Amino acid sequence: MRSRLALATVLLVGTAALLILSASARADDEADDSDSGGSGQNISSKGGSLKRHSGEVVDWWYNRALMPLVWDPDPAKPISKIEIRIGECKLFVYQGDKVVGATSISTGKEGHATQTGTFAVTQKDKDHHSNLYGSFVDGSGNTVSSNAQSGQAAPAGSHYEAAPMLWFLRLSDDGTGLHAGYVTGTPASHGCIRLPPPFAEDLFALAQVGTKVEIKP
Repeated sequence: MRSRLALATVLLVGTAALLILSASARADDEADDSDSGGSGQNISSKGGSLKRHSGEVVDWWYNRALMPLVWDPDPAKPISKIEIRIGECKLFVYQGDKVVGATSISTGKEGHATQTGTFAVTQKDKDHHSNLYGSFVDGSGNTVSSNAQSGQAAPAGSHYEAAPMLWFLRLSDDGTGLHAGYVTGTPASHGCIRLPPPFAEDLFALAQVGTKVEIKP
């Protein structure tokens, strides 16, 4: 009898744990998909803002799909290439033939696919804001809607605020670029490439106008 009770207890506890994990997964899937916010990941770094963020504690379930951040460039050498692999939702930074940085990213979701091809950084703007997307915010600073578009009528008592796209590296005239944002390791943006904020800050500091960017399917 005692062994049966013990088995039943284990089954109940196991079922409860699975339900909790399932709920956590659904919460992640339903997270805000605006081109703003932040993300934490495990970090391997020797400098810059990533070093300040090393040791950050983040939810293990949320990070199940995210690779550890890697950032170990020679600050005296230029970046030779930034490579984005849309199918993997990953980005790699090169100095010569050596990978010196790597991270999970979020690229364009269905209907807002990120363009593929060879590009170059044409502009750097550390405090950039979207000219297309943003949020409706009330007088107390609370978000009424996080999926607003420029030109839409704001709900009563609210106003439009453009989405922040900090540490922005522009790739095209239509606004596509790399910037700090909410990273899921899946397609989730309006076409830009979202980077974890500390990684975006360090990449912004080292990248230059003219830096080559390859976006692969």
